[in-house]
Amino acid sequence: MLKAINEEYQGNGISRSTFKRMIIKAKDLGILTIYEAERKNGSQSSNLYSFNRFPQCEPPKAKKLYQPKETNNLLKTNKQKSNKRNEARIELDHTFVSDKVPQAFIQLVKYFFSDAKTIEEYWHMVQIAAFRFECDQHAGDVLTLIIQSFKQLICKLKSTKTVVKPIAFFYGIVTNKLKEIFLHQLFEVRESKPIHFVLQSGEVMYYDWLHSES
Repeated sequence: MLKAINEEYQGNGISRSTFKRMIIKAKDLGILTIYEAERKNGSQSSNLYSFNRFPQCEPPKAKKLYQPKETNNLLKTNKQKSNKRNEARIELDHTFVSDKVPQAFIQLVKYFFSDAKTIEEYWHMVQIAAFRFECDQHAGDVLTLIIQSFKQLICKLKSTKTVVKPIAFFYGIVTNKLKEIFLHQLFEVRESKPIHFVLQSGEVMYYDWLHSES
């Protein structure tokens, strides 16, 4: 083959060492298959070079082909792990709840919502409802009612999927229960000062039962 190449290009062909080097490279890439031939007397004859069809050629090794991609995935994985660690540090359990929240309420809510922020949000709804019905200074006095309201919420969550915003639903339950108490006490009060009632819109209304027209 080398002789034919040199004759074709008038002695300006390739050297034997270059030819062997390219043959080895083509073999490693799967382009060629080399068959060693023997003569009848057992001596080695010229090798047979067979060009492989394209589908039979093996692609480059997976390690070399996907090495950059694996590096990118590694960086992405490390970033995700870092973000998860940051999120884990931010979340606080029920032991970090403010001491303004009654322990009885915390001990109940923690079984369903263990993070401190959520527990305090539920208690904040209690404070808002209590302020509307003049119970903000005595929220602890109606603690039993508040606990019953939360249990009612959990029962609703377990029995149906219609509750989209549990905290808002809980606020509605507490508001209705406190409203019943407020209306009941409205006719039993014996103080001379008017009673004020905060509407849901924020408007304050006063009721002076001593000077009201019958």
